[in-house]
Amino acid sequence: MKKNVRTIICISACAMLAAGCASTGKLAKEQAGLPKDQVDARGLYVETCARCHGQDGRAKTFHGRIIGAQDFTDAKWRADTSNEDIVHAIKNGQDKMPAFGDKLSDSEIAALADYVKTFNAAQ
Repeated sequence: MKKNVRTIICISACAMLAAGCASTGKLAKEQAGLPKDQVDARGLYVETCARCHGQDGRAKTFHGRIIGAQDFTDAKWRADTSNEDIVHAIKNGQDKMPAFGDKLSDSEIAALADYVKTFNAAQ
């Protein structure tokens, strides 16, 4: 009986975690038709990404620590990762990160890719 309860709790926690990371909000829907240069990338990041990656991009959030979210201030990651790599990860997901290709427009994804590169260790 205890094993079944633990399993149910574990499955529920994983489902809530995945739902929290994969949800998009009002801003994402409002900006879907805008060109990249008109997208509020910071607002979209806060709404869609910050739960795991943190407001400061360091991924030191509850969700981020559990799933091993990318720290956008990491110098090696910044040097080794192109905008195309970031766009691909946002669209298709990566490791435990869900895909957002069906939740965000191409212009929103491109704006987010540019935005995450603005985080740096000095912040």
